[in-house]
Amino acid sequence: MALHGAFVEIGFHVLVVGNLLMYFDALYLAIPLLLLALFTVFIALFVGFCYTGSFLTTSSVSIPFVAIKLQLKLVKLLSAYAFRGFKPTFPEWTFALELTIAMTRYIFNEYGQVIVNENAQRMRGPIKAYGEKMLRPSCREYGTVPEPLIANNLEHMWLRDPKKKQQHVVVIHFHGGGYCVSDPLLNVELGNQIHAKLMQIFKMQYSLDVSVDVLLARYCMAPEYLYPTALTDCFDVYKYVLEHENITPDHVVFSGDSAGAEMAITNCMRLREESPELQPAVALCYSPVVDFTNVGADEDTPYCLLTDSFVDNCIPMYLRNVTDVDERRMVSPINNSLRDVPPVFLQWGTLERFYEQGLRFKAKADAEGVNNMEFDFLHGSRCSDVSGGDKSFDG
Repeated sequence: MALHGAFVEIGFHVLVVGNLLMYFDALYLAIPLLLLALFTVFIALFVGFCYTGSFLTTSSVSIPFVAIKLQLKLVKLLSAYAFRGFKPTFPEWTFALELTIAMTRYIFNEYGQVIVNENAQRMRGPIKAYGEKMLRPSCREYGTVPEPLIANNLEHMWLRDPKKKQQHVVVIHFHGGGYCVSDPLLNVELGNQIHAKLMQIFKMQYSLDVSVDVLLARYCMAPEYLYPTALTDCFDVYKYVLEHENITPDHVVFSGDSAGAEMAITNCMRLREESPELQPAVALCYSPVVDFTNVGADEDTPYCLLTDSFVDNCIPMYLRNVTDVDERRMVSPINNSLRDVPPVFLQWGTLERFYEQGLRFKAKADAEGVNNMEFDFLHGSRCSDVSGGDKSFDG
């Protein structure tokens, strides 16, 4: 494993330094040097966690205390990993993945209310910056070309196929983030994987030479913009693509993860009622939330990123202006008819928070006789990404 290899490398360097100190008869410096190294690492981590902590509190005075709590949590996780013989909780997981999940879950659990209600806007900048760092390396790997787009007064990002072919497909991807945080660029890797997988399917299964462009769409988020603004933004960017890409609806794919997947489904339902001739070819929905009234609980999903403190704040905030009981009920896709929508692929993992919703959504589809929805339930600690490779995260 990567982290285990890092420990081995550190041990090797310690051994080399120790031998050098012995050679120069300066072994008495070993302990001071070790303490200095540990202190340097501690300070570096502390500074980093202080930066993270600034997004998890509204008081600058409490930032150092938040940083210390984060450091203690990290030490606890590292210790647990060491006591397990440097083995992750699940054999399919890397420790880096486990560490990311555990730390993110801890942050959402401890500070979810502050993140959603106080600092949602502030968190978007660093998330976007992280996505920008991933953008070009990911595009180089998959052979796509990033192209910014300003449409409907919002900034989106194309992942363009460099080869313009006669057959053209556009994927519009709506990101997740509880309707309040995240950024389209955080899905750069997923968008490029979708591009690569669709290219492979068209070529290998249908012998079609097709260019695939992926649009990472931006929408306005809560708390500044409440329901149905985000949903309408996603609808409007679809109309923009139809108008400006010289493409027909049967060559457009809706895609989304979590909250974005819900909006992909809901906009298909909207098109069914308003403009059925504009239905897209298919919708790809990864871990969609389909029932806003029953979103699960922490004790049922101990390995999912999403905690009560986050979910129980972001959804009520997003739906804050939906006060009518009947209207609020119909906001959830599961409370609407599932007939007469385009083919939909839906995927949930058994370790994630919305898995139980997925089971109920499938039961409703079966009860209505819907036969154009494909359900993929990924069992245990493994799940497959869209490229067909195994991805060790189910939440």
